[in-house]
Amino acid sequence: MCLSTVYNEKHEMLAKNVATVKAEKGRLIFTDIMGIPTVVDGRIDKVDLMENEIFIAQSEKQPA
Repeated sequence: MCLSTVYNEKHEMLAKNVATVKAEKGRLIFTDIMGIPTVVDGRIDKVDLMENEIFIAQSEKQPA
């Protein structure tokens, strides 16, 4: 089983043991093996399948 860890551009861990990734309306939804989703605004920058790492570029939050 290959599970991944998700990092932002500052190499801060955002999610671990990620089993699925879904892109939806400018957001990425990372779901871990327990079924817990982590939602991040941004885009995938790099996926390293050998190291099981996903790097994302987070979008700037817009003021409400």
